[in-house]
Amino acid sequence: MNNFLEKIKLLFEKLKWKKTSYIKISSKDKINLLEQLSNLLQSWIPLINSLKIIMYQTKNKKVKELLVSIIEWLNTWNNLHDCFEKFPQIFWVFDLSIIEMWEVTWKLWDSIETIKLKEEKAKELRSKIIWALIYPMVIITLSIGMIWVFMIFVIPKIEQMYKDSKVNLPSLTQHVLDTSKFLQENIIIIIFLTIVLIFWIIVFKNNPKTKIYWDKMIISIPIFWPLIKKKILALFTSSLWILLKNWVIINSSLDISSRALENDYYEKELKEISSRVSKWIELSVLMWINEIQSWKENFLFPIELASVVKIWEETWNLALLLIKISIKMNKEIDDIVKNIQTAIEPLVIVWVGWIIWTLIMAIMLPFFNMVNVI
Repeated sequence: MNNFLEKIKLLFEKLKWKKTSYIKISSKDKINLLEQLSNLLQSWIPLINSLKIIMYQTKNKKVKELLVSIIEWLNTWNNLHDCFEKFPQIFWVFDLSIIEMWEVTWKLWDSIETIKLKEEKAKELRSKIIWALIYPMVIITLSIGMIWVFMIFVIPKIEQMYKDSKVNLPSLTQHVLDTSKFLQENIIIIIFLTIVLIFWIIVFKNNPKTKIYWDKMIISIPIFWPLIKKKILALFTSSLWILLKNWVIINSSLDISSRALENDYYEKELKEISSRVSKWIELSVLMWINEIQSWKENFLFPIELASVVKIWEETWNLALLLIKISIKMNKEIDDIVKNIQTAIEPLVIVWVGWIIWTLIMAIMLPFFNMVNVI
């Protein structure tokens, strides 16, 4: 009977874990939670009491649900690392490693503050890239929508007017009319194919088996790859600096940092590097050489980063050098964002202007022919 009750209890625990593991909060909510927790812990308020204070104060239902679950787990004598591990959608491998360090050093507030700082940097980098892309994407989307409405609803009415006047149509006008007719006749197919394409991209991007190819393609886009690559490297150097500063060994630091980058292609390369470092191959060589046998240059890591690592291998002062590289890359990201916005704005304006001019000329040319006939 006792065994049966024990199995029922374990089953409920598993179901509860499955339910809580799907809790997800925004990056902003996570940063606020970590900041409050760090401040309370630095005031020497016990962990569970700190979590309860935050739980009573917060109005966010997801955060409250998360805190209730963590407190329940802590009350069953689980440590904080195991509690955080039950929420993979919120706390990453990097977070768990830093918390695990606290269990050795007993400086929980330092660990929480470290995770918060890393989350803030990641959020800041994402915001910079989003703001760099949002303006051209909005302009292009509005332009396509305007052209679509014009071709579907306006051009057919003008076409009827041309037929009534029996005027000879110029080739430009005829091409525009043919395009409009094609869009009208195939609008359902086009919408369906667009939905299928968007769905395919989402599946391809999120499928674990194909995500690595998506991530490799993303860092190969000619216009935006310097920005995306520097964002990944800024996160990598920042994460690696934090881990090394907390005395995590180099190959473990590389492995943990790779999983914090949200890029499977970089993660695969860094895991390969980590495995070779374990075999006493120099890290600076692995960062500059993709395949040691063929001496092929590794485009994933700039020579300046490999040089810094080489200096560390001689001076054993990598953490300080890495934070300098991270700060430098953040400044370069700011410059790239400004340059992209400056360069794309006139290009988008010219593109939209050219399309509008083409449509206006296609409409007006037959009227000129009418005037000539009269």
